[in-house]
Amino acid sequence: MNTATSTLSGNNSIANVAGRAHQLVDSVADKAAPAVQSATDKAHDTIDTVAGAGNSASDWVSSNGAQLAGKAGAMMESCAGQVRARPLLTIAGAMAIGYLAGRVMR
Repeated sequence: MNTATSTLSGNNSIANVAGRAHQLVDSVADKAAPAVQSATDKAHDTIDTVAGAGNSASDWVSSNGAQLAGKAGAMMESCAGQVRARPLLTIAGAMAIGYLAGRVMR
């Protein structure tokens, strides 16, 4: 009977240790929950801020994209007009720029 009593006593002490371990884990989880919730809330706020900035940038590009494309087309047409008006001067200027760029690259 002595062996059965010591085995029963051993099982009780293991159960007590396991019970205390469970209580400790629950206590730590309860203490960590506010910190985790705070970090989660801050992460959500950051994501919302970044998404808002991305939306405003996207809206700006959408509204100004056509205007920018129009300006680029107008600038290209202006340059093409200058080349058509003075082709020899344009070729001489391109050659001079090429020569200077070649000298600088040496």
